[in-house]
Amino acid sequence: MTQDFIELDSPAKVNLMLSVHGPRDDGFHALTSLVVALDFGDRLKIEIASDQADALSCSDPAVPVGMSNLVLKAAAAFRAFSAKAVYFKFYLEKHIPMGAGLGGGSSNASTALLGMNALLGAPLNQRELMEIAAQLGSDCPFFIDPRPSIMKGRGERIEPLDSESAAVLRGLALVLFCPDFRVETAWAYQQLRECAPQGYESEEIANERLNAFKDSRSVESLLFNSFQQIVGRKYLALPTLLNDLDQKEVLSLMSGSGSCCFSILKESGVSSSQLNEICRFTWGDSLFWVETLII
Repeated sequence: MTQDFIELDSPAKVNLMLSVHGPRDDGFHALTSLVVALDFGDRLKIEIASDQADALSCSDPAVPVGMSNLVLKAAAAFRAFSAKAVYFKFYLEKHIPMGAGLGGGSSNASTALLGMNALLGAPLNQRELMEIAAQLGSDCPFFIDPRPSIMKGRGERIEPLDSESAAVLRGLALVLFCPDFRVETAWAYQQLRECAPQGYESEEIANERLNAFKDSRSVESLLFNSFQQIVGRKYLALPTLLNDLDQKEVLSLMSGSGSCCFSILKESGVSSSQLNEICRFTWGDSLFWVETLII
């Protein structure tokens, strides 16, 4: 007997490293990234619908709930791939800020795929779910099995990190902080194109950075984001704060194409409350702030 509904966590992610290599023939960009999921995120409830239509509602009225939403695109793609004439109702409890580089929409879509598959008794295997996810967006395949992973290609090639390296990252405490503006991903990639080749980094350099982390187990050796400098040229609030944190020896980085940033909390050094004061002093009380862990 199948379930009538299921509720799943939909985790946020951060890129501990994001190296963009240049445009591909298919219009996407080639990249190498080390991405991790967090114990902070959204919550998605999925029910089998009684009528022949998918529906989405959300706790945040700013989230579009029409067919532009990746959750509903995931439902249509799942139905087409599985040949199951089943429709779904979704309720999204939203916590991940939109347009912040935390992968919220991609996570929601992949969580929807996992939930729909579970409700119908798992007709699709993980490889098939990842195939559907890759059609929905470059970040989506990671969230089908959100272990610390290396992403390559346009993001669809996922290689789980070796167990010893992953163990260094799991449980690491982070704080996420986001200003009250968002950065459009398409705009950020366009800035890289316009500044080519200076904004791009070779795959060889990215691999050297990954190997240095695997050898040293030092997270500091990982931290890099191709977008950070170029996005900071327009959004000066980002480098202002990140440079200040760097002066205080706080390991910090922008995630994805921004605008959310994160700092790694160490047992010694600046505390979470001190970080909060620094960030609010620079970005104001509209700051989004959350403490979380790598899972």
